[in-house]
Amino acid sequence: MNKITLNKKNPTRKLEIFDYSSKLSKNNKDLVKYNGKTLINFASNDYLGFSKNKEISNESISWIKKYGSSLSSSRLVTGNLDKIEMIEKLISKNIKHENSIIVGNGFLLNSTLIPCLTGNSLGTRNKCIIFSDKLNHASINYGCLISRQRCFRYNHLDLNHLESQLKKTPNKMRKMIISETLFSMDGDLADLHGLRYLSKKYACILYLDEAHSFGLYGKNGYGFASDVNKNTNEITVGTFSKAIGSYGSFVSCSRDFYKKIVNSCGGLIYSTALPPSILGAISASLKKITKASKLRKKIKSNSEFLLEKLKRLNFDTAKSNSHIIPLILKDRSKCESLKKYLFDHGYFVKEISPPTVPSGYDRIRLSLTASMSRVIIKKFIKHISNFKH
Repeated sequence: MNKITLNKKNPTRKLEIFDYSSKLSKNNKDLVKYNGKTLINFASNDYLGFSKNKEISNESISWIKKYGSSLSSSRLVTGNLDKIEMIEKLISKNIKHENSIIVGNGFLLNSTLIPCLTGNSLGTRNKCIIFSDKLNHASINYGCLISRQRCFRYNHLDLNHLESQLKKTPNKMRKMIISETLFSMDGDLADLHGLRYLSKKYACILYLDEAHSFGLYGKNGYGFASDVNKNTNEITVGTFSKAIGSYGSFVSCSRDFYKKIVNSCGGLIYSTALPPSILGAISASLKKITKASKLRKKIKSNSEFLLEKLKRLNFDTAKSNSHIIPLILKDRSKCESLKKYLFDHGYFVKEISPPTVPSGYDRIRLSLTASMSRVIIKKFIKHISNFKH
């Protein structure tokens, strides 16, 4: 029998259990129970606190009562509930694309949509060169790998390096540029104007992942790419599992891309539609984000405040200018020491090590939520200031 072995160079991961049983109580917005201790959660992606919103939960319950616990089929068979298209039209209207499609989770979407758009899925094999930011999410890297296309990973946010690679590509060759708009591990922002300029100049598809910005940035909170200055070949993807407080993902695009996705994206074709309970929560959340300007301002203000204090304490926060703040300690043991230190003082944080981040860039990834008070953040700063790093 062949023995399965783990790569000893990488940390061994394990599934840890958290208690969210009192998640909806009024005074428990940012608390989590872990290892028998109640902690303030600085590792959540529930940026607007929508997963704890009772109106959204009630809408989820009403949908399950009306439509059952599952749609029991893929959308191309019998799972295409009319309410799904209603939600998709709302997304398209606010992101300003012709069409949108709701799929399963974000990993499923990126890993199957990229092969679809590059023309290498479901029996087709067309050539397309991919240009992907080096720090793009793992799901994007999987999509690039599965596409079996040539892929150049340009230096993080370095558009000069990107253009130098584009110049070497034949004009008639199909090309696609892929970038997150807000990077999930560094908290820095892509130059959207520059990416649009290059994609237009070199006739590329522009694929923008708004997973961590959707709900928080752009007009009405619909992401950085939700303006009218889009390119014809521009595609926006995003998730409902972060600021929206639910689950699932979407792609927003032109009518031509929409037809291609419906006909050849395996993640859509071969997956059961999202259950009514999830769709109900998504529907309620999307209606709320346009009215959540105060929450967005609060998270922006708290992020700027915390970043400034951490820099004064000489923490390496990379080039973060958002609610995602890395504390790069470069050494896994230091990250584990900081995690334990903060645990002892009532905070839950998560250490991030290779291969999720580049070797030598081990870190603690902080993420702020709109439900966190300035008092909580000040106490956190007070405690972390005593940690020797």
